[in-house]
Amino acid sequence: MKTLRNLLAAATLVLAGSTAVQAQTKTEIVFYHYQTGAPGQLMRDILNDFEKANPDIVVKDIFKQSEQITAEVQAALAARRPVDVTSVIGKNIIYFANSTPAVALNDPKNGDSSWLNGYLSNFLDAGRIGDKIYAIPHAYGTPQLYYNKDIFRKAGLDPDKPPRTWDEVIAAGKQIKEKTGLPGVAHLHAAMGDYGTMVMVTNAGGTYLTPDGTEAKFDSPEGIAVLQMWQDMAKSGIMPIANDQQWSAAFNAGQMGMYMTSSAGLRSTMKAAEGKFELGVTNYPLWKNNPRKVNNSGAAIMMHAPEGPRRDASLKLIKYLSQQSVSNRWSRETGYMPLIRNPEADPAMAAYMKENPLVMSSISQMPETVPTATWPAEGTLEAQTHIKNMLDELWAAKRPASQIVPETVKKVNEALAVNKKKS
Repeated sequence: MKTLRNLLAAATLVLAGSTAVQAQTKTEIVFYHYQTGAPGQLMRDILNDFEKANPDIVVKDIFKQSEQITAEVQAALAARRPVDVTSVIGKNIIYFANSTPAVALNDPKNGDSSWLNGYLSNFLDAGRIGDKIYAIPHAYGTPQLYYNKDIFRKAGLDPDKPPRTWDEVIAAGKQIKEKTGLPGVAHLHAAMGDYGTMVMVTNAGGTYLTPDGTEAKFDSPEGIAVLQMWQDMAKSGIMPIANDQQWSAAFNAGQMGMYMTSSAGLRSTMKAAEGKFELGVTNYPLWKNNPRKVNNSGAAIMMHAPEGPRRDASLKLIKYLSQQSVSNRWSRETGYMPLIRNPEADPAMAAYMKENPLVMSSISQMPETVPTATWPAEGTLEAQTHIKNMLDELWAAKRPASQIVPETVKKVNEALAVNKKKS
């Protein structure tokens, strides 16, 4: 009996030691992101599935507000705390690539990178520097036009023929205001006016910022013309002077005809409209019948892990998130636009598209979505403050855009000039 007990004790020690070794061989990676609420829970569910498929990897996800994540990641890197994977705002990609130990995902050291071909080339352009790709898209939105079909009917507009061009949007907005007394249309500005201004200028054929982000160019004829239109929307009364939250609340309450905002808000808008009004969604309006070209909103994923097990594990995670079934699940359950080529090839996505035809406008805009303009390391906050002030003055309508916009561009470029001195 004593011998048997000794054998059992020895076996227990061996088993315990084996378990300890297994626990020690797990690789933990740290993933910073800004998803919260239902998207945050979905993110964790996807990470849990990844861990089940890769039992030797543990993903520690750290949530930070979108406005704070850049500073938080910087602080963690400066303190030499682990930062392996990050979800960063698109306009900060170049800054992260140049100012952190970011790793090119297509570096030959990281093995075969053919998995990147699953993304449209234009979706990879935001993270492309030269021939290196530092980021993949993740939580992307594309701007589109949401409209209230019931208000269209009351205004004598055809709810099945939404506006295709900006001229048609303005005409419909005026008719809604005249016939119903309700605001006709609004266009998000977002992030101190930066994103909304960028989308309008880009779609009109103008250049918002130079590729390196160090010089504003939206004082071109195209930029001035489209920003004058934005002023006219406010001056005529078809667009109430408000902020994104107020516009969104008004539209979701059935008190505004049209609202142009990100496709990322589709699910919440559908839920808000249920039982109140019939919702319509269509493509972002064309400017003078030019080809549609709209900037993405949202975030991309980057890798900062050092060479070794953490980098290997981080690559596995990023490749997992890039699988069509996983990426499409993220799109379906959050409202962000699909990112992998031919989303309809996924049976689950094809069924979702059939059941939810309102998603088709964002899917059709996949090839028309271009990278968000990226800002440089210094002067950005001051520059964006000038843009916000520009919008306030445009909507006050005391001077035309032809005077306001060039003055703003000059101030923006003065704020960004420090970056050119250091280059």
